[in-house]
Amino acid sequence: MKTKPVQGWALPVTAHTLFEGGNDRFLVLSDGQMLQFNGSEAPAPVLGSGPRPMGLQGRLVLCADGSTATLGDVSPRDQDLDGVGIVSAIDVHGGLVFLDETGAVRSMTEAGERTFLSGVQTLHDANERFVLVSVGDVLGIHSLVSGEAVWARPSRGIHGERITAAMLLDDGALVAREGYAMTGDEDVVEIERWGSTDLLWRHAHEEVVLGLASTSIGILAHDQSGAVLRLTREEAKEIHHAGSGVRALVDLGDEVCIAAWFNVHGLGATGLVWTVEHPGMPSALSVLGNQLLVVGDDGNDWTGPEPLGVVDLDAEVFEVDPSELTAWVPPPIQEADEVPSMVEPSPDLEPEVTAHEWQAPSGLMDALNEATPEGASTGEKEEDLLAALTEEGAKGPSRPFTVDLGEHREVRATADGVAEVLLESNVSGAPVEGLMFAWSTSDGREIGTKGRLLLKLPRGTHRFELRVRHPDGRWAMDGIQVHVA
Repeated sequence: MKTKPVQGWALPVTAHTLFEGGNDRFLVLSDGQMLQFNGSEAPAPVLGSGPRPMGLQGRLVLCADGSTATLGDVSPRDQDLDGVGIVSAIDVHGGLVFLDETGAVRSMTEAGERTFLSGVQTLHDANERFVLVSVGDVLGIHSLVSGEAVWARPSRGIHGERITAAMLLDDGALVAREGYAMTGDEDVVEIERWGSTDLLWRHAHEEVVLGLASTSIGILAHDQSGAVLRLTREEAKEIHHAGSGVRALVDLGDEVCIAAWFNVHGLGATGLVWTVEHPGMPSALSVLGNQLLVVGDDGNDWTGPEPLGVVDLDAEVFEVDPSELTAWVPPPIQEADEVPSMVEPSPDLEPEVTAHEWQAPSGLMDALNEATPEGASTGEKEEDLLAALTEEGAKGPSRPFTVDLGEHREVRATADGVAEVLLESNVSGAPVEGLMFAWSTSDGREIGTKGRLLLKLPRGTHRFELRVRHPDGRWAMDGIQVHVA
């Protein structure tokens, strides 16, 4: 398989979006943080966690809750629950154009912020002069200055239609539609090229078109199956099939890069040129000098953050075995060991005595394979198990055995950034004597063997699990999440 060299930068949290900012790029992490990347050094934090950034205007960050933040403030940000949320935002030269939850289209520039259009369902595209929006059932081009309509596309069909993609061109617009009927004038999927007033050409297609782009290799469309089409007046010709829907596209000047599934493909006018692989499904691409930046998430909560991939666009294409495409992936960041620290119990906490020495199992298999106590033969154990299952044994369990840690909790940290938290277990269906406790963190580290646990926790979200063993050998488990703000 043909590929290009890739360098990887480990991230503390997976990034989903990339913003352009002069000679740098800004990574938007899943927790709302932003990192600044200059192309040569590890990305550095420039904005603290909080509401998701939607756009960047100079050093001002527009956030999903309608609030703004300033680059350089790395302290945690609170969500404005009463704010008007932002639906989508588009970066245009000199500012941002964005749609809010009320249907208002607004612009943000160095001169300030203003509203110039209302009643909008979808903001499709924008440039320095116009916006392309859907207002009710009408797709139209409006002036970015006055908000007045300069072009409106006639709706088609008595059964209605859905605009699945639309973009501005220098002399009109490109529109992909899906009709709600199956025959005649209401074909399921079509791509239309409009001039300043008239329809110039139209092509039918089998799959729903999800994206359109005007690039250095021609006008492109991509559909939900992963097909990439080059559009001309005469035809819609497939130049590549990625096998999965395209999630991002960027123009390199003589090639176009598309992100689909776990790959980024470099396409020329006639088809595939090279491929790189990312451990996440790429959701954003950006060009910085001779580098292509790639970020994305694999959607698996059980794995660590996916890295930033940096493709060397100046390097020659070379052959590699497909199994080696992810050899560039860096190891995850080694975070500081933040195992919650134990503190001395408060005077009002009664001391607890451990029933006997016991090492908590590290997992389910260890618990199941725990050695039988001396003096208990295998035959006796099997007879007891059979008696319990048939309810004929005198020592079968008489009532359910459970442990409850209560509801998830939120606490405030003190001035030093930590909070004291007391975790208590409520055990039912078991005698007080003879219980065994094993507290652990979300990554499996054991931190206590008593029924109560007093911890000092730093700011952040922490999850703990408690496994309790009944004297008769049964197990019960519960978990609790503690958020320290």
